[in-house]
Amino acid sequence: MPAMERWSKDIRFALIDLVLWMRNGFRLPVMVVYPDFPSKKTTIFKIAKQLGYRLTNKPIAHADVVIYFDNITTADTNLPDVLLSGKEVVNIHCTDISKVKVDEIHLKVFGYNTFIDPLSYTGKAVQKSDINALHDGKIIQCPIDQKQHQSVYQVLIDNTHDESMVLDYRVPIYDGLIPLLYRKFKSYEKRFTNDVTFSELVTDVRSVFTEKEEESIVAFTQSMQVEFCELDILRNKDDGRIYIIDVNKTPYGPPAGLKPEEREEAVIMLTAAFRARILSKFSRIN
Repeated sequence: MPAMERWSKDIRFALIDLVLWMRNGFRLPVMVVYPDFPSKKTTIFKIAKQLGYRLTNKPIAHADVVIYFDNITTADTNLPDVLLSGKEVVNIHCTDISKVKVDEIHLKVFGYNTFIDPLSYTGKAVQKSDINALHDGKIIQCPIDQKQHQSVYQVLIDNTHDESMVLDYRVPIYDGLIPLLYRKFKSYEKRFTNDVTFSELVTDVRSVFTEKEEESIVAFTQSMQVEFCELDILRNKDDGRIYIIDVNKTPYGPPAGLKPEEREEAVIMLTAAFRARILSKFSRIN
């Protein structure tokens, strides 16, 4: 990075720190997200801004809270010693968010799962990579002659909303709390991508999930050992069951397609949940 650009960034961040220091009563609370620095599109960036925290991925000893923040599928959570002193690190024990792991835990918690053997299964199925965040799902007809390397095969879940769109649920979880969720409506052509036609904020979780389903969703995250995440969940019209298909521990959001007032309300609610559940448990400052 050119020297002038470095100086410009340093000055800008110093001014931001000064504003936060004054806003917080002449104290600068710090949130360390390590090893990746989150983009402005991430949920944690918006929460830190709402809380008035300085956000950094530099290993520093005086952090108020530390979050392991890395989007790779199977993580190496070896952190610098300076970050391991004090209270526990958020998400430090969630080291595997592969489709295989998600399906394994789903079967353990719910008693049913999505994986099929494409060599013997008859009917339509979904083929996708086991690697996180590739969004490369495609519908295939089974049985097939040969499995593809690093691909997984799942039942085709009927999450149709009407003749032109499917419905996904995006569900934030903050240490066992579901503060809200989003309905994401997608065209059939975009069903395996992040491209939405429109989204809706849902503040009454029980209007979508039963008490037992909510308990199972929380139990799933506990078995995955993830405290801060968002889940992708589908409800299958064929059997009425819900299926957790992805775990996102570096979530972007609120999602595209929300009304501006819903985005603002969501960030406020998520920040309150983060303060109540994550900071209350993982804060290193008494």
